[in-house]
Amino acid sequence: MIFALFGDVHSNFPALEAVVKEIKKISPDGIYFLGDAVGYGPWPKETLDQLKEIVTEGVLGNHDAGVVGKTDISDYYDAVRYVINWTTDTITNDQYEFLDMLKYIHVVDNPGNFLLSHGSPRMPERYDYIFGCKSIRKLYEVEPYLKEVNFVGHSHYMNLFAMTGSEKAVEIDISTQEIEIDYGCPVVCVCGSVGQPRDGDPRAGFVTFDTDKKVIKFHRVEYDIEKTVNKVKELRLPRSFGERLRNGY
Repeated sequence: MIFALFGDVHSNFPALEAVVKEIKKISPDGIYFLGDAVGYGPWPKETLDQLKEIVTEGVLGNHDAGVVGKTDISDYYDAVRYVINWTTDTITNDQYEFLDMLKYIHVVDNPGNFLLSHGSPRMPERYDYIFGCKSIRKLYEVEPYLKEVNFVGHSHYMNLFAMTGSEKAVEIDISTQEIEIDYGCPVVCVCGSVGQPRDGDPRAGFVTFDTDKKVIKFHRVEYDIEKTVNKVKELRLPRSFGERLRNGY
């Protein structure tokens, strides 16, 4: 079976539309959401309606948690708090409830044997980032609860790591975009971002997982960035949240 996974849409509806169009060409057996539907961007309502329609299961991102009052945003910087509060005031009750029902972790035992978490699954309610092997080594504390493949978002990067035993980890080269992951040890896949990439590539990102071939594929999709930049300006949201999309940072 083939599953599509993505996260960090951040209310960037043109990016989500482009990704959904590409996913439909693949015709996956399920679509899984890795959190942060909202925050930063100008289309929270449209984004949430689309996710409600297509997502098989999903998890709660930190911006989502901020909107529904499940995380303390007092230490977030002013511009982020402003958009989170604006989003809370903008969305409908049904959209709020969709976010509110999302859990911190979701596990798929069969088929696939995989786990979803927005940040590190070690303490998912803390939303720790996974940027490198140091973060992966901490996962040995919860290794019995991990699955064969563990999908996360939050960092807005695309990475792949293997936990090779004895509290060691390696980062796997993903430059071929298609990686066979039958290593016999837990793998952590960082799935990038649909709406706010930060790896220097402004294209929207998502991954697919072929459970039969044990293959993860990393996808990038072009979308109309200027449409989002202009909408951010029109709504007088913090301009940097739109302008930085041009460079993918």
